[in-house]
Amino acid sequence: MNWVRRSLFGASSLCATARSVFGCGLLLVATQLYAAEWEPFVAPFNQIFPSVEIATATMESDGEKDEMVIGDDMSMIGVSVTAARSGQRVRVTVSMPALMADSTITATLPKAGQTYEIYPTLRWNYTALMKVRQARPETVSFEVSLDGAPPEQRALRARLRNINDALYYVDPDPEASDDDLDFNWMFAAYVNEDSPLVDEILKEALDSELVSSFDGYQSEDQDLVYAQVFAIWYTLQQRGIRYSNITATSSTHQNVHSQNVRFIEQSWRNTQANCVDGSVLFASILRKIDIAPVLVLVPGHMFLGFALDEEASEMAFLETTMLGDHDPGKVDRQMRNLARDISDDEDVQQSFLVFAAALDNAREQVEEAGEKFEDPNEANYQIIDIAAAREYGVMPITTLETQ
Repeated sequence: MNWVRRSLFGASSLCATARSVFGCGLLLVATQLYAAEWEPFVAPFNQIFPSVEIATATMESDGEKDEMVIGDDMSMIGVSVTAARSGQRVRVTVSMPALMADSTITATLPKAGQTYEIYPTLRWNYTALMKVRQARPETVSFEVSLDGAPPEQRALRARLRNINDALYYVDPDPEASDDDLDFNWMFAAYVNEDSPLVDEILKEALDSELVSSFDGYQSEDQDLVYAQVFAIWYTLQQRGIRYSNITATSSTHQNVHSQNVRFIEQSWRNTQANCVDGSVLFASILRKIDIAPVLVLVPGHMFLGFALDEEASEMAFLETTMLGDHDPGKVDRQMRNLARDISDDEDVQQSFLVFAAALDNAREQVEEAGEKFEDPNEANYQIIDIAAAREYGVMPITTLETQ
């Protein structure tokens, strides 16, 4: 089974996913046929996630255009308008002075009596979004002008989420089982291979002299791939990175599920990482040295995977929460001999034994899950391919700490 080639987003595109968040259940349907009516909306459920806006800023539509959607179908803020007549002209402006410049779209509504979703391309202040470190209320203002008439104004209060809040699941209707929306791909946005911190960590890893260089798969030797990954493991362990089970956010909503994810700079500075933090930190470093990482999701947990060759014909998996461990448990003689071959230093040997135990632990989790990773009905079992996420357009979130 070729884990790394599994489709990142399944059968539905992000565009279709974003549009279905709003759905008919979230939009006010016209109560009087051919009466010009409009309603503003902020999705999902009046929640604004800066992380989503930044990660998808340059993502392109998949080309599957819904005729009832006008404008930027990647947007999550807009209005629904019921056309009073065919060919009705409409002008929509959305504004949030603290976070975006006035964002306007003009359009023509083709058919009388139809309700259209209209989305301006939002002119976000991305620097301001990056600075949102605590959830707070925000007022979103809307103006709609029909056929050149003076604009009507309305406002919605929304909850602006922390930049560290990673949206991963939306359940529009708890009574229904077929409309759940999977945003687990957002975890790929916290992998930041471009961070200057990655170069600092790699320099420290080279200083350990456990490897002479980081050359990815150039040697075509799986043992040297393992050696590079271990050199990173040892560096993080020497830094004192330890497991910290902090995942909750200050904002909760019964239909919107999110998790606090530390940026790699925060994990490094605070020497703390939960299962997601440690996995995205490790993945950031591996991607920088051209070792292909994946994030492995199982119920309530995440760990790391990486390809052992350029074709990803073989995979290895690593339980990053064991970074802070010092006792690998029972280790066979072969592994202890291999540890002695790695280095004469006892600290390095002990670190390698824990590393080997972390590899075994993660491999056992994958084997236990079996084919659940291939089952589209098993949303809690996923392998998120970082390279595929980048190709699809999911950007790494660059924090102000990296600039």
